[in-house]
Amino acid sequence: MTELERDLLALRIEWPETPDVASRLELRPRRRLLLPALVLAAIVAVAAAFAVPQSRSAILRFFHLRGVTVEHVGSLPPAGERPLAAGLGVEVDDAQARMVLGGPFLPPAHGTLFERNGIVSTLLRGPLLLSEFGAPEFLKKFATSNVEWVKVAPDVQGLWIAGAPHVVFFPDASPRLAGNVLVFATDTRTFRLEGRGLTKADALAEAREILGTTAR
Repeated sequence: MTELERDLLALRIEWPETPDVASRLELRPRRRLLLPALVLAAIVAVAAAFAVPQSRSAILRFFHLRGVTVEHVGSLPPAGERPLAAGLGVEVDDAQARMVLGGPFLPPAHGTLFERNGIVSTLLRGPLLLSEFGAPEFLKKFATSNVEWVKVAPDVQGLWIAGAPHVVFFPDASPRLAGNVLVFATDTRTFRLEGRGLTKADALAEAREILGTTAR
């Protein structure tokens, strides 16, 4: 063995301790990465739908608000024209209305109440027809007139349907022509306010009075 080989064997090198890289890595939860991916996918899907004319027109034709669906059509289905007070159902008192709606009819000061298929209605000055239902009943409307989203209160959205008459389908009732209508909903109640000469400003004012709130 040469002198160089003996020196190399005698040489001791102090290597630094290998760091624990795995324990120091901060592994972020997968859901933090998954949420942005889902949001991005939804944005891409909506953008793709609006990029196709047929899909875009279909999206813009339908409006949904807690048990009420409005479809914008080119022509209305056959329907009759009847007075606002026609076909409202049987007369009920406040206690019976409360049982149907799961709460008191609004506003507390009102005229005669009528109930049909879970929908409680009354006639207001104007005349205006106010209908309310608590359970998610299904009302279908077909409109050729203007349909737009409106803000009734900070946490209450509505649909304003105005212009030409539209067709409304109440449960178990023949379709009829309806005038201008404001539909609005809370978490537990859906309201429908109708009047042939009803304006959007008057409808929103009436709705806010019914809810007992002032929109900000």
